[in-house]
Amino acid sequence: MTLGNLPLMARFITGGLVLAFSLAGVAQGAQLPARAPGLWQSTSSVTGPDGKPMAQAQNVITLTCVDPATDWKFLLSGQGRCSQLDLTGAGANYTIDGRCEQPGGQVTIHEKLDYVSNKTVQLNAVFTTSSGKMSVASSLQWQGPCVDGMQPGDEGQVVDGNFVKAGNINQSNYP
Repeated sequence: MTLGNLPLMARFITGGLVLAFSLAGVAQGAQLPARAPGLWQSTSSVTGPDGKPMAQAQNVITLTCVDPATDWKFLLSGQGRCSQLDLTGAGANYTIDGRCEQPGGQVTIHEKLDYVSNKTVQLNAVFTTSSGKMSVASSLQWQGPCVDGMQPGDEGQVVDGNFVKAGNINQSNYP
């Protein structure tokens, strides 16, 4: 499964991991722990509004190159599409609740992040859209150094041993 084959909402959910907002717009009662820099693999599955797994959004694997400047952007991405976001939690468990504007309309978000360690994070989110509720489960796992050709903020996958870039979190056209 590649990011380019996913419907727009599923790509946004799995590829962007997971939210569409900037850290500056978050009403913070907490601060997310730093993840280890390097290559991260996320394996994500989406359940659609009908309560059934979305066929093209199961076990989607995405690679990201994370450094301290891009770490939170992958969990809190999109540059200011949210009018209300609350980040709460401490230690290993955090919750993000909010409302964001997306191309299809307003999205209400309830996300839980469990930091098993700085190299393993579990993410579970529920998005309420005009179409109904969608849920995402993602397992984020540190893999080691970023692969040759990757820059911090890059996202994509490895095909035949080569990194194929889908985008960079620092680009204005990032999904």
